[in-house]
Amino acid sequence: MAEETGAAIARMEEQIKELSRRMETLEKLTESVHALTLTVRDLVNQQAATEQDVESLSNDVKDIKDKPAKRWDAIIAALIAALVGAGIGHFIQ
Repeated sequence: MAEETGAAIARMEEQIKELSRRMETLEKLTESVHALTLTVRDLVNQQAATEQDVESLSNDVKDIKDKPAKRWDAIIAALIAALVGAGIGHFIQ
């Protein structure tokens, strides 16, 4: 009976050692997953900031592209006004 008890205790001690080893492995894995989660969160925040920057730059480029068109429209409007004014001035005389 003492031999059976001793053998059972030895098996239990081995099982406890194995469970402790497995728990340590799982703790390391959990820490790695937590670190990965934090990294992904940071990447998401950086992505959002990058999207905002790209949108801002896109708006700036659009404004820059529209400036020459606005100037051209102002020149055409001034020429038309000058021609109309000259035409009216010519008919008034």
